[in-house]
Order: sequence, then structure tokens, then C-alpha cells
Amino acid sequence: MQKITRLLFPIIAIVMGIIAIVSGVHKMATKDLYDSTVTATIVDVQEEWDHTGEDSELVYHAYIDYEVDGVKYEHVESPESDSTMQVGDTIELLYQSKDPSKISGKNITGNSVIMIVIGVVVAIGGIIAEIKAFIRR
Repeated sequence: MQKITRLLFPIIAIVMGIIAIVSGVHKMATKDLYDSTVTATIVDVQEEWDHTGEDSELVYHAYIDYEVDGVKYEHVESPESDSTMQVGDTIELLYQSKDPSKISGKNITGNSVIMIVIGVVVAIGGIIAEIKAFIRR
């Protein structure tokens, strides 16, 4: 059982790393689609406890209203949420002019790079652990 665990965890890390890399690259590739800005108004902020893992943390979900070309989008979950957001505050977001229902935070590139770097680190860690597991056989 221990041999399976030593081989399985690195494989899971490699797969998770690849998923993070692909996700980051996809965001970078589609960032140009978010070609317009809109000012959205926060209409609701909800908080909930996230009990995943050993620690619990308070997670915030902001909901916004915004309008593009006379079409109102109401009570949409914001791509950006934190504890400082209050009902009535406004935030600047990006949206796709071809599909204004698709919104994003303004820092697409930064978030994508972080995702790619995390993916590379996790995948390399998994590869190294897998090589060590094979050498120990």
C-alpha cells in the first residue's frame, strides 16, 4: 500500500500541475477577448466558512449589478471578492463586447502568470517525487 501511495501522490501532483498550467495559458490566450470595461455596483456580500482541509477560513462572495448597451445584468457573482467590499461600492471590471455576460477582474495577466508558475512548481515537484519513488524501488 505504501508503494502505491508513493507512486500515486506524485502522479496526482503532476496532473494538478498540468491542469493549472493549461488553465493559466487558456486565460492568457483569451484575455484579449475582454476588451471593454464596465463599472459594476456591489448589491450583496455574503460570507461563508470554508472547511476544506485542516483549516477553516471565511470566504466572501460579492454580487454585482452592471449594465451594458441598455441590458442589465443583475445579482451576478463578481470575479473579485474580498472582505473590504461593501454594498453600494463600485468596481471596475472587464467584459467581452461580443458577450457582455462574461466578465473578469482587471488583472487577467497577473492571475494567469501566478497560475502557470504554481502549476510548474507543483508539476516539477511531482516529477521529482516520482523519480525518487522509482529510484527507491
